[in-house]
Amino acid sequence: MKFRNCIIIYIIVALLFSCNKKKENNSEYVQHETEQVDIEKSVVETEENRNNGSNNSFALSDAMRELIRSKVTATEEEKKDVIKIIQRSSVFIEKANFGIPGGDNWIVKHTDKYITIYVINDDKIVKEYYATVGGLNFIDQDLHEISEFDIMSDILGTHLTDGVFSFGDFNGDGIDEIFSYIYSYLAGYNIDIFHYDSEKEGFVYCRIPYTIINPKYGPAPVEFITYQEKLGFKVYNEKYHWETETTEEGKWYFYTWDTEKKEYREIGEVVE
Repeated sequence: MKFRNCIIIYIIVALLFSCNKKKENNSEYVQHETEQVDIEKSVVETEENRNNGSNNSFALSDAMRELIRSKVTATEEEKKDVIKIIQRSSVFIEKANFGIPGGDNWIVKHTDKYITIYVINDDKIVKEYYATVGGLNFIDQDLHEISEFDIMSDILGTHLTDGVFSFGDFNGDGIDEIFSYIYSYLAGYNIDIFHYDSEKEGFVYCRIPYTIINPKYGPAPVEFITYQEKLGFKVYNEKYHWETETTEEGKWYFYTWDTEKKEYREIGEVVE
């Protein structure tokens, strides 16, 4: 009996160790394991950069913010019609432009927090997507599960209700993308940026790890900015190195879209 108890204790300890390691997946490897989306890189040169020749800027241009805000939203009658078609209770429903052909694109958050992308034409659902990524569906999470501080405060686009999910044209290519904070004991702390891929006829994504700076006082670990005349976002991360089992001191890293490699590329630490 004592031998059996020792075996059980050993298994529990091993499982806890495994979960903690997976939770710390903010490693260099995670940044390159994900499937990347072919999104055109946008370069925004601010008026300040043009005037003084500065290489660094930590704000989006007014034109880009207006572009993201200017999306056409659905009328209340349109929303009611779509709710009748999908026949599921929802807490958020809005038109979007993900570039999916065949009809109007709609994004819907259901009461169970799952996100569904519908393509509706002639009062019929012609396509719907429950994009699955590493065992995780399009699902929103409660903000308080990750941080008391509003880590969505610097995320652009249209925010879904009471969660960590947003959609909008983040890179200025005219097509909406989906931004989401991810947290789970299996996936760890990551941001996912989804984009519809017409060749694959589905959503693909990039996944980049982040670290919560202060769960109560912030700031947010992700912020969309223009840096060195490139549009992108900075991410705060304490990189974990599996080979040495060490964790780097937290730093801000900048990511932008690389049109040649067709992937989000880290161009280094943000120097303020």
